[in-house]
Amino acid sequence: MSVYILDGFQTEELKQAIHSDPAFPLIREMCFKFGLKVLNFTEMGINEGEKRKFQLCLPNGIAVCKAWSGMVDGKRTYFYRSPYYRKERGRTAEDKETIHSTKVSSLIATLKRVNAIPSVENMNTKKTKLIENAMGLMDKAMGSTYKSSELSANEVHALLCAYLGETPNGNHLTIDRIKCQKVLDKYNEADRVLVKGKEEQQRFFYNPFYLIGADGHGHFIVSKVKLVSENQCEIIEPFKRYKDIAEREDLIPVMTMVKLAYEDNTHVLQNGYIPVTDKYDENLDSVFFYSERATHYDYIWMATPC
Repeated sequence: MSVYILDGFQTEELKQAIHSDPAFPLIREMCFKFGLKVLNFTEMGINEGEKRKFQLCLPNGIAVCKAWSGMVDGKRTYFYRSPYYRKERGRTAEDKETIHSTKVSSLIATLKRVNAIPSVENMNTKKTKLIENAMGLMDKAMGSTYKSSELSANEVHALLCAYLGETPNGNHLTIDRIKCQKVLDKYNEADRVLVKGKEEQQRFFYNPFYLIGADGHGHFIVSKVKLVSENQCEIIEPFKRYKDIAEREDLIPVMTMVKLAYEDNTHVLQNGYIPVTDKYDENLDSVFFYSERATHYDYIWMATPC
């Protein structure tokens, strides 16, 4: 068992890769200094002296950066790259996200100085903030709450005169009772939808629910959360990474229903389970949402009550 590898992802191949790679001194320091864990690696071998890029995660399994080593101008150089860090200067997006040094100690010192490694709390906030998207989708599914002005100025004038008991000023203003009733019915329906939407959000999001993400590694991260206010989320069960959602027996029934409901549909199922769509599914009582396509850092999300 290696102290450098994320729990549940230990393999002899990964252990050997870590200890035999030129980047091992950097991996070791990042694990000890920042509490990071290795998830996996990809073979490189494109540039001189490069062997592997290692994916590092927080202890809860949320991926935050990659580390590797290579030769630059004949010197052994150590690299760190993360989408959660960005320099002001750089020729490309990759350059702006990357810090490198010929000395591990110097690179570690720089990472500390610029706060390049996001904390668990910071990443929890980033991920749970996406719940706002899910709430918006549920609102949209309830129906429209928009009240448009469908009466002309003369009709509004006539209504004001009638309400205030005044006589129209000779412009022969009239009121179409049928039209007014239709507008009133529409407005009342908008109010009903608004009330129902708030009730459904209260039921769904202010009680414990699962927050499940599927990423580009083919894995899942799972947490139990609930809202305690409009801008505050309580994490009941911390995020944890799983190779297969079947490792969570409590989620097998709902995930199986989702798979059956969408596998013959036009939607792509991320990692075989979560549809890549923005939608509240009333039949499954689940919200599916995403802000970016699944990558090593971005997830296709699903929320469903516990």
